[in-house]
Amino acid sequence: MTDQKLMETSIALEITRFQRDSLKDQIDQLSAQLQSTTQRAERAEARLHDTTVMLSNLSMQATAMVKMSSISEVFIEGRAVLRLLNPVFARSKELTKRPQ
Repeated sequence: MTDQKLMETSIALEITRFQRDSLKDQIDQLSAQLQSTTQRAERAEARLHDTTVMLSNLSMQATAMVKMSSISEVFIEGRAVLRLLNPVFARSKELTKRPQ
């Protein structure tokens, strides 16, 4: 009876050691995954911050450079048409030139 209990205890101890080693490996894998995920989150947060600053700067520039637009009435083929003068988003003269 004692030999049987000793054998059972020995088997249980081996199973416990195997499970412990398995769990240690799993902890190492999860720790590495957590570190990788944390680094990715930090990089994403930095990119989000940079993008937010860039959009804020663009917004400030756009509102600071607003020109007043105006309209005038012109007649084309006998019809009255409104023409926008000094549009806010006017194309550059190089872009509006037609190719020859």
